[in-house]
Amino acid sequence: MEMLDRYLKTLRSALPDEQKDDIIRELSENIHSEIEDRETQLGRPLDESEMESLLRQHGNPLVVASRYRQDHRSLSFGRQLIGPTLFPFYAKVLSFNLGLTGAVVLIIFVALLASGQSLGLGGALSTLFYNLLIQFSIITLIFSVMDRHLTKHPDRWDARKPNAAHFPACTTRTADPRVSRMESISQLVALAVFLVWLRAARSAPFLILGPAALFLKGAPVWRQLYAPFAMIALVIMIQAATNLFRPDWVRLRTFARVAAHSATLVVCFFLIKAGTWVIPGTASYQHAAVIINQVIFYFLLASVFITVMQLIRELRRLIVGRATPASTRPARH
Repeated sequence: MEMLDRYLKTLRSALPDEQKDDIIRELSENIHSEIEDRETQLGRPLDESEMESLLRQHGNPLVVASRYRQDHRSLSFGRQLIGPTLFPFYAKVLSFNLGLTGAVVLIIFVALLASGQSLGLGGALSTLFYNLLIQFSIITLIFSVMDRHLTKHPDRWDARKPNAAHFPACTTRTADPRVSRMESISQLVALAVFLVWLRAARSAPFLILGPAALFLKGAPVWRQLYAPFAMIALVIMIQAATNLFRPDWVRLRTFARVAAHSATLVVCFFLIKAGTWVIPGTASYQHAAVIINQVIFYFLLASVFITVMQLIRELRRLIVGRATPASTRPARH
C-alpha cells in the first residue's frame, strides 16, 4: 500500500486545509474498497503494475485536488499563465522566495542602520522592488511553462512517484525512465535569467546591495568567482538542452548534477577561506560590513551542508544504477 499512501499524501498537499481530512478519508475508503474488490476477483493481492493502473484511473493527484477547491484562483495577463491546478504551489513558492529576498535586503539595511548610517526611503523601496520583480518574473515564467505542459499532458505523471507531479523530474509513461522535458525547459529558462542577472550584477552592484552599493562593495574574491559561477550554470544548461532532445539519457543529468554540486562545494570552500565578502567604502561603514560578513558566513555554511546532502543523493543514484543487474532494468523499445 506504499504507492497508495504516496498518492494520497500528494493529493492531500494540494487540498484546501479545512476539507483535506474529510476528503482524504473518503477517497481512501473508496480506493481501498476498489482494491479489495479487485483482489477478491483475482484471488491474490494486487502487484505494483496493477496498483499503478488503478491509481492512474483516478487521475493526476493535482488535477483531482483542484476539483475540490472552491476558489479556482489563477494568474492571467491577457491570457491565463497559471491555472487553478498549479496556482496554490505557485503562491507558496513565490511567497517563500519573495520573503527570502525581502529578508536579505532587510539584513543589509539593518546592518547599515546599526552602524549609524541612514538610507533614504526611496532608495530602500526601489531596491526591494527591483529584487522582488526579478524573483516574480523568474518564478512566474517557470510555473507558466509547467502549467502549459500540464494542460497539454494531464495524464503524464508517475503513479509510483506522485509527488513528482509538483515539479516533475522524471516521467514513466513507459517502463523506461525519462527526464521530463518540462524540467529541462524550466532549467534552461531559470539559468538563462540567472546568467543575465549575474552579468548585470557584475557591473551594477546595485542589483545586489541596492543603495548600499554607494557605501559598500564586494570583496575582490567575487570577481575571481564570476567565471566558475557561469561555468556551473552552463554545465547544467548543456545537460538540460541535451535532455530536451534525448530525455532517455537520465544518467547524464545525474553526472551533470554531481559535477555541478562538486564545483559548488569548491566555490563555497574558496569563499569561506577568503573570510571577507563585503568591504566598506569608508571607515564609517566598517561596523555594517562586519555584520553583513557574519551573515554571509553562516549562509555559506548552510550552503555547504545543503550541497553535500544533494551530492550524496546523486552519488547514491549513480551507485544504485550501476549496481542494478541488466536483467532487472527496464527493457528499451
